[in-house]
Amino acid sequence: MIDTWFFAALCFGFLALCALLRVIPGPERNDRIVSFTAAVTLASAAALVLTIASGNLFILDAAIVIALILFAGIAGYAKFSGGEKA
Repeated sequence: MIDTWFFAALCFGFLALCALLRVIPGPERNDRIVSFTAAVTLASAAALVLTIASGNLFILDAAIVIALILFAGIAGYAKFSGGEKA
């Protein structure tokens, strides 16, 4: 029988894959960035659940690093994209 935590990680992974598939046909660059952010966030959630299921903390460390890199990248894009100035 499949463990509930592994099933939850599989569901989060599937949702991340669906969000990643939305990146390709995105109509604008901002839409693609939002879907990529959602995909990485869901993948981080899958890694967190997988950490709980397996008890291996290395997976959690990798997920935290990936989420921090994503945050820094999105903040840098927002700053240097030349958007509206207040």
